[in-house]
Amino acid sequence: MSSVTSSFLKFMGGVALGTVVGVGIYLVATSDSEEGLIHDIKETIHYALEEGRRAAEQRRLELERELGFSLDDDPADLPPPAVPALQASGETTLHSHTS
Repeated sequence: MSSVTSSFLKFMGGVALGTVVGVGIYLVATSDSEEGLIHDIKETIHYALEEGRRAAEQRRLELERELGFSLDDDPADLPPPAVPALQASGETTLHSHTS
């Protein structure tokens, strides 16, 4: 067999294999519905994102209850931040120890 015939047969084998793989992917992608696998993947991603948003909102509300204010409140309505009391020497009651 000549090298031209051998190359041609390899080429045709590649075309046939590519066709079979392509048809297989198409059948898997469209087997369940009109939109198929791609639609299912998009739905799964959308669901995961929505669950993440719900969890973040729930955690935000928990933290707001714990801290006693809402991020939606007007900053002017919030109490002033706590300031440590000053001692007679002018130092704060919170000490940092340095070596």
